[in-house]
Amino acid sequence: MLEEMIGDPEKLNRAVYDVIAASDMNHDEQLSRAEFQKVLQDFGIGDFDTIEDLFLSLDRDGNGSINFKEFRHFFRAQTRIKLQHLKDLQMMKEKTKEKTKVKASLGAVNESSSSSSDDAPKKKFSFKKWKSTRN
Repeated sequence: MLEEMIGDPEKLNRAVYDVIAASDMNHDEQLSRAEFQKVLQDFGIGDFDTIEDLFLSLDRDGNGSINFKEFRHFFRAQTRIKLQHLKDLQMMKEKTKEKTKVKASLGAVNESSSSSSDDAPKKKFSFKKWKSTRN
């Protein structure tokens, strides 16, 4: 879904428009500082300084609000970051599964080779032989 959104300008525009429309309380098709702050707080970002820095970096024309084009740039970048993060997680998950399979197969090989090559009975280890050094 994220890949489709990045690759399809219409889907990306629609998603951006939906976020702005849902957050635009005064219906001016822009996000004021307060509206932007509310959006980020809804996403779990509550640090005022972080929100303010982000707002200032997105308000490229300096008019005190974030328009569609400014927010679209931010949204697309964040979507790409999220997509890459999801791909990285998937790759790590696959590598972990692969390592688990290799360990399991090595364990099976070691068990079969040790049981077939060593016909002598194995000695059992017992803690009873050990004497305590405590007085």
